[in-house]
Amino acid sequence: MNKKKVIIIIIVISFIILSISGILLFDYINNKEDTNKSNTNISNVESLQKLGYSKESIEQLEKLDILDKVLKNEYSKTLDVALSSNKFKSEYLDLYLNVEYLDKEDFIDKINALNDKGYTIEEINFILSKINYEDITYILESNYIENIKDYLNIENMDIQKLRRYIDYYNNNSSKDLRSVINYVNMDMDKTPYVDYKTVEDPNNILVLVNKYNKLADDYKPDDLERINTNYSVRNLYLRKEAKEAFEALCRDASSLGLSIRAISSYRTFDYQKGLYDNYVSVNGVEEADTYSARPGFSEHETGLATDVMGSNGNYTRFAETNEYTWVVNNAHNYGFIIRYPKDKENITKYMFESWHLRYVGKDAATYMYENNLCLEEYLASKLK
Repeated sequence: MNKKKVIIIIIVISFIILSISGILLFDYINNKEDTNKSNTNISNVESLQKLGYSKESIEQLEKLDILDKVLKNEYSKTLDVALSSNKFKSEYLDLYLNVEYLDKEDFIDKINALNDKGYTIEEINFILSKINYEDITYILESNYIENIKDYLNIENMDIQKLRRYIDYYNNNSSKDLRSVINYVNMDMDKTPYVDYKTVEDPNNILVLVNKYNKLADDYKPDDLERINTNYSVRNLYLRKEAKEAFEALCRDASSLGLSIRAISSYRTFDYQKGLYDNYVSVNGVEEADTYSARPGFSEHETGLATDVMGSNGNYTRFAETNEYTWVVNNAHNYGFIIRYPKDKENITKYMFESWHLRYVGKDAATYMYENNLCLEEYLASKLK
């Protein structure tokens, strides 16, 4: 064998040896990496178990290969439940890690839905902190609401009216959000006498009866008492608390040389119907609706309202009397308000009636007097 052939054989053998060594080294490195990875996974699994994650959740995290990312955070009950309930969406991992869990059966569905609508984690946490859990449904009824935090930060916002607030705001964008909420709370987005509801608690001293709130046809207060005839033109009735306050008002006015007398107080449904129908026959529906209530919609049927006259003997000109001036400045001390003020016609939907007094109690009357509010505004501002 010549020298050249020997060299070639040596080179080939060396190449084979190097190849086998390379393969063995590669296998060794891979096995070592797999071992390291396996050891790391075992360590991560143990860490997740210590944090409190369930076996089912850890298995899913292993499959998704995100054990290490989850371990960078504290234990999340929200994530654990999402994984174990098969409602987990991998793209929402940060959501589950950063939203505090509420023990509600459909909690994951709800936060997934909020996320689907476009709400940020911050907004979702804010929503959950601000409203009753069951009320999330009202938010999900609409597309993403960019200023949802502004809505929820207004004290007298009623979440059940959210859709109405949004619709009214879209049609009246020149109004600030607080005004929009107050207007909707006063039902001013509705059609008078069409979109109305029946009063649930007619005996409440602060009961609201107007063109959006109707009394039952057969309602009659059970504590009516006759007003002292010194302070009325005939046998007239008010509810006991209102009657006593009205007599005190009249008595104190009398001590100052003023004369205030009731000319119309409690009315039955049938009486109001006859009155309204007569006005309609004379002036038509449109004009009658500006000064007379339809039956069932009249404050007089509550037993808390009374029309009065002063020393000039003409109730329609009560505003021209000294008695009116005194009433404006003092009626609240007895729990009464002038129910239909001159500057509130767009809210009350009635013309100014200087003679129409309504009993609401001293606290409410004083608040309205000091803040220049009508009853609708007062109740809207106090809504929780």
